[in-house]
Amino acid sequence: MPSKNSPLILNGTRCMLSEEGEIKKNMKKTHLLAVLTLAATPAFLHAQTTSYSDVVGYQKVVSPQGFTAVGLPLVKSPVVSTTVSSMSGSSITLAAVVPAGTDATKPHYLEVTSGPLAGERVDVGVVSGNATVTIVSSSGNTSNLNSLAAGASVVVRPHVTLADLDASCSPSLVGDDINGDRALFFINGAFVAYMKASDNVWYEDGGLDDMSNLPIRPGVGLFIHRRSSTPTTLTQTGFVRTGKFARPLSSGFKFYAPAYPSDLSPDMMGASPTYGWSNGDRILPFVNGAFVSNTLDVSDSTGGAGGTWYEDGGLDPLNSVVLINSQKAAMVYNLIAGAGVVENSPVSQ
Repeated sequence: MPSKNSPLILNGTRCMLSEEGEIKKNMKKTHLLAVLTLAATPAFLHAQTTSYSDVVGYQKVVSPQGFTAVGLPLVKSPVVSTTVSSMSGSSITLAAVVPAGTDATKPHYLEVTSGPLAGERVDVGVVSGNATVTIVSSSGNTSNLNSLAAGASVVVRPHVTLADLDASCSPSLVGDDINGDRALFFINGAFVAYMKASDNVWYEDGGLDDMSNLPIRPGVGLFIHRRSSTPTTLTQTGFVRTGKFARPLSSGFKFYAPAYPSDLSPDMMGASPTYGWSNGDRILPFVNGAFVSNTLDVSDSTGGAGGTWYEDGGLDPLNSVVLINSQKAAMVYNLIAGAGVVENSPVSQ
């Protein structure tokens, strides 16, 4: 692990990034004011603005040769949106069945959208035509949902997967048994690489299992490692999440990505002692091939009562400066685990 003030460099590779994003609306009337004001409003304080239809959109990120840090804030349409009938152990019985034809081999997750647990998420196993879903043990689970009450509103969505990432790139990611393009996830303190092989199947480096259904969990970033000299463009399409988004703090490093199509400053992230952040906590965006460290100094009130964010070695307060663009991801370090924040969507039904 690098020292606290040193940049993290991936093989010395410089990564230039251009990006493009657009929020679209469907043919029904949609209030977009809240979306347009995302850049000025903390994610956990977004006002709930009524809309008459789902907000859909796309974001583009150009990935040249080398490493590109990406975030995927748009979500898939739910397979079911309903309420809870009952819960027993890890089994949740819904008021509506999972539709016939739902591919149960794909990874799914349940989001609570009402009540005191709104914003909490768990991975679930689903059965087509069945009203019961089963909580699956996962690092992406934000709660055990032990207090989930009958009548609470929930949605069950398919995860975005490695296969979806691959299908969203043009030209396609390169499949090769040695120099195939890779996706890197931060798992248990280290980056783990998954390669697209010549049979167009994704494998963990050195592994034999098909990992095409590996989920890219909400709020989690990854690297695309483009081996080809020809850039590829990742175009993510999907819906803007209308519900809350729980983001508990875990101690140590994690690869953080926006949950909504919103550029984020430390203030917008709730990165202050009020929400469990500590002196010396860090936000490290990936810039020109290296992670650039920005550190919280709680003894300095220049940027606010909760402390001031500075780039390591810098003198300018960064509390209100965007450090993570909506299409990107950044490493985040927290000394102490805590409840964190519950972010509010810029739009609601």
